Amino acid sequence: MSQRLQERLLRVGITRKSQLRRKGFTRQQANAIWLGDLHRLRLETLEHLAQVLGLTPLELLQWLYGESTAEAALQHQALQILEPFLRFWPTAAYAAHQNPTAPAQRILPLVKPVFQLLEQWGVRLIGEVGACVPFDPRQHQSDRAPLEAGTPVRITHAGYWWGDRLLFRAMVTPVDTPEQSAPPAHAPESRAQ
Repeated sequence: MSQRLQERLLRVGITRKSQLRRKGFTRQQANAIWLGDLHRLRLETLEHLAQVLGLTPLELLQWLYGESTAEAALQHQALQILEPFLRFWPTAAYAAHQNPTAPAQRILPLVKPVFQLLEQWGVRLIGEVGACVPFDPRQHQSDRAPLEAGTPVRITHAGYWWGDRLLFRAMVTPVDTPEQSAPPAHAPESRAQ
Protein backbone atom coordinates (compact mmCIF):
# COMPACT_ATOMS: atom_id res chain seq x y z
CA MET A 1 0.00 0.00 0.00
CA SER A 2 2.83 2.45 0.75
CA GLN A 3 3.99 2.41 -2.88
CA ARG A 4 0.46 3.16 -4.19
CA LEU A 5 0.08 5.89 -1.62
CA GLN A 6 3.47 7.44 -2.44
CA GLU A 7 2.56 7.40 -6.14
CA ARG A 8 -0.67 9.21 -5.32
CA LEU A 9 1.23 11.72 -3.14
CA LEU A 10 3.64 12.30 -6.03
CA ARG A 11 0.68 13.19 -8.28
CA VAL A 12 -0.20 16.05 -5.94
CA GLY A 13 3.43 17.20 -5.69
CA ILE A 14 4.42 15.59 -2.39
CA THR A 15 7.80 13.90 -2.77
CA ARG A 16 9.11 14.00 0.83
CA LYS A 17 7.76 13.51 4.36
CA SER A 18 8.66 17.11 5.17
CA GLN A 19 6.11 18.25 2.59
CA LEU A 20 3.42 16.36 4.50
CA ARG A 21 4.39 18.35 7.59
CA ARG A 22 3.87 21.58 5.63
CA LYS A 23 0.39 20.29 4.74
CA GLY A 24 -0.48 20.24 8.46
CA PHE A 25 0.42 16.70 9.50
CA THR A 26 2.43 16.01 12.65
CA ARG A 27 5.77 14.23 12.42
CA GLN A 28 4.14 10.95 13.56
CA GLN A 29 1.27 11.32 11.11
CA ALA A 30 3.65 12.11 8.24
CA ASN A 31 5.74 9.02 9.08
CA ALA A 32 2.65 6.81 9.20
CA ILE A 33 1.40 8.17 5.87
CA TRP A 34 4.79 7.82 4.21
CA LEU A 35 5.07 4.20 5.37
CA GLY A 36 1.47 3.42 4.38
CA ASP A 37 0.68 2.61 8.02
CA LEU A 38 -2.70 4.34 7.92
CA HIS A 39 -4.43 2.08 10.45
CA ARG A 40 -2.61 4.07 13.19
CA LEU A 41 -4.23 7.35 12.12
CA ARG A 42 -7.34 8.90 13.60
CA LEU A 43 -10.32 9.40 11.34
CA GLU A 44 -9.91 13.17 11.25
CA THR A 45 -6.32 12.69 10.03
CA LEU A 46 -7.53 10.36 7.27
CA GLU A 47 -10.10 12.99 6.29
CA HIS A 48 -7.30 15.57 6.05
CA LEU A 49 -5.21 13.16 3.95
CA ALA A 50 -8.17 12.60 1.63
CA GLN A 51 -8.50 16.37 1.22
CA VAL A 52 -4.78 16.73 0.44
CA LEU A 53 -5.09 13.96 -2.16
CA GLY A 54 -8.20 15.57 -3.68
CA LEU A 55 -10.47 12.71 -2.61
CA THR A 56 -13.47 12.29 -0.36
CA PRO A 57 -12.87 10.07 2.70
CA LEU A 58 -15.02 7.38 1.03
CA GLU A 59 -12.96 7.57 -2.17
CA LEU A 60 -9.72 7.34 -0.16
CA LEU A 61 -10.85 4.19 1.62
CA GLN A 62 -12.09 2.61 -1.60
CA TRP A 63 -8.91 3.57 -3.44
CA LEU A 64 -6.65 2.19 -0.70
CA TYR A 65 -8.56 -0.95 0.15
CA GLY A 66 -10.79 -1.64 -2.85
CA GLU A 67 -14.56 -1.80 -3.16
CA SER A 68 -14.78 -4.45 -0.43
CA THR A 69 -14.42 -1.70 2.12
CA ALA A 70 -17.55 0.11 0.98
CA GLU A 71 -19.23 -1.02 4.19
CA ALA A 72 -16.40 0.41 6.29
CA ALA A 73 -16.55 3.64 4.31
CA LEU A 74 -20.30 3.84 4.86
CA GLN A 75 -19.77 3.26 8.58
CA HIS A 76 -17.14 6.00 8.57
CA GLN A 77 -19.57 8.47 7.00
CA ALA A 78 -22.33 7.48 9.43
CA LEU A 79 -20.00 7.90 12.39
CA GLN A 80 -19.10 11.40 11.17
CA ILE A 81 -22.77 12.32 11.04
CA LEU A 82 -23.42 10.76 14.45
CA GLU A 83 -20.44 12.42 16.15
CA PRO A 84 -22.42 15.13 18.02
CA PHE A 85 -24.90 12.51 19.21
CA LEU A 86 -22.12 10.14 20.29
CA ARG A 87 -20.33 12.91 22.19
CA PHE A 88 -23.30 14.34 24.06
CA TRP A 89 -25.98 11.65 24.39
CA PRO A 90 -24.19 9.70 27.16
CA THR A 91 -23.80 12.92 29.16
CA ALA A 92 -27.50 13.76 28.72
CA ALA A 93 -28.44 10.18 29.66
CA TYR A 94 -26.25 10.41 32.76
CA ALA A 95 -28.00 13.65 33.77
CA ALA A 96 -31.43 12.05 33.18
CA HIS A 97 -30.44 9.12 35.40
CA GLN A 98 -29.62 11.57 38.18
CA ASN A 99 -33.32 12.54 38.29
CA PRO A 100 -35.38 9.32 38.03
CA THR A 101 -38.66 11.28 37.97
CA ALA A 102 -37.68 13.40 34.97
CA PRO A 103 -39.71 12.88 31.78
CA ALA A 104 -36.41 12.26 29.94
CA GLN A 105 -36.27 8.83 31.62
CA ARG A 106 -38.90 7.59 29.16
CA ILE A 107 -36.80 8.33 26.06
CA LEU A 108 -33.60 6.65 27.26
CA PRO A 109 -34.59 3.15 26.01
CA LEU A 110 -35.45 4.53 22.55
CA VAL A 111 -31.79 4.93 21.57
CA LYS A 112 -30.74 1.43 22.61
CA PRO A 113 -30.92 0.15 18.98
CA VAL A 114 -28.46 2.86 17.88
CA PHE A 115 -25.90 1.63 20.38
CA GLN A 116 -26.56 -1.99 19.41
CA LEU A 117 -25.78 -1.08 15.79
CA LEU A 118 -22.62 0.75 16.82
CA GLU A 119 -21.54 -2.29 18.82
CA GLN A 120 -21.98 -4.46 15.71
CA TRP A 121 -19.74 -2.02 13.84
CA GLY A 122 -17.03 -2.41 16.46
CA VAL A 123 -17.55 0.98 18.11
CA ARG A 124 -16.52 0.86 21.77
CA LEU A 125 -17.19 3.43 24.48
CA ILE A 126 -14.23 4.80 26.42
CA GLY A 127 -15.62 4.56 29.96
CA GLU A 128 -18.99 5.59 31.32
CA VAL A 129 -19.89 9.23 31.94
CA GLY A 130 -19.45 9.91 35.65
CA ALA A 131 -16.89 7.11 36.13
CA CYS A 132 -13.64 7.87 37.95
CA VAL A 133 -10.64 6.41 36.15
CA PRO A 134 -6.87 6.97 35.90
CA PHE A 135 -5.99 9.51 33.20
CA ASP A 136 -4.77 7.87 29.98
CA PRO A 137 -3.58 10.46 27.42
CA ARG A 138 -4.13 7.98 24.58
CA GLN A 139 -7.88 7.97 25.14
CA HIS A 140 -8.69 10.89 27.46
CA GLN A 141 -8.60 14.65 26.90
CA SER A 142 -8.49 16.93 29.92
CA ASP A 143 -10.79 19.93 30.15
CA ARG A 144 -7.99 21.69 32.06
CA ALA A 145 -4.22 21.96 31.84
CA PRO A 146 -2.25 18.87 30.81
CA LEU A 147 -2.42 15.99 33.29
CA GLU A 148 0.05 13.29 34.25
CA ALA A 149 -0.85 9.75 33.21
CA GLY A 150 -2.60 7.98 36.09
CA THR A 151 -4.11 11.14 37.63
CA PRO A 152 -7.63 10.37 38.94
CA VAL A 153 -10.23 11.90 36.60
CA ARG A 154 -13.99 11.77 36.09
CA ILE A 155 -15.37 11.20 32.57
CA THR A 156 -17.64 14.11 31.57
CA HIS A 157 -18.23 13.30 27.89
CA ALA A 158 -17.90 9.97 26.12
CA GLY A 159 -15.12 8.99 23.79
CA TYR A 160 -15.06 6.07 21.37
CA TRP A 161 -12.85 3.58 19.56
CA TRP A 162 -13.87 2.15 16.19
CA GLY A 163 -11.99 -1.10 15.89
CA ASP A 164 -8.38 -0.09 16.50
CA ARG A 165 -8.97 3.57 15.53
CA LEU A 166 -9.66 6.31 18.01
CA LEU A 167 -12.77 8.21 16.93
CA PHE A 168 -12.37 10.80 19.67
CA ARG A 169 -11.08 10.95 23.21
CA ALA A 170 -13.31 10.99 26.26
CA MET A 171 -13.41 14.42 27.93
CA VAL A 172 -12.33 14.24 31.55
CA THR A 173 -11.93 16.52 34.54
CA PRO A 174 -9.53 15.96 37.43
CA VAL A 175 -11.02 14.59 40.63
CA ASP A 176 -10.07 17.29 43.14
CA THR A 177 -11.74 16.42 46.42
CA PRO A 178 -12.83 13.25 48.24
CA GLU A 179 -16.48 14.31 47.77
CA GLN A 180 -16.02 14.47 44.00
CA SER A 181 -14.46 11.02 43.90
CA ALA A 182 -17.53 9.41 45.50
CA PRO A 183 -19.49 7.26 43.03
CA PRO A 184 -22.45 8.96 41.34
CA ALA A 185 -25.81 8.61 43.07
CA HIS A 186 -27.35 6.70 40.16
CA ALA A 187 -24.96 5.63 37.40
CA PRO A 188 -26.35 4.77 33.96
CA GLU A 189 -27.33 1.13 33.58
CA SER A 190 -25.56 0.73 30.25
CA ARG A 191 -23.95 2.71 27.53
CA ALA A 192 -27.01 2.08 25.38
CA GLN A 193 -28.82 4.65 27.37
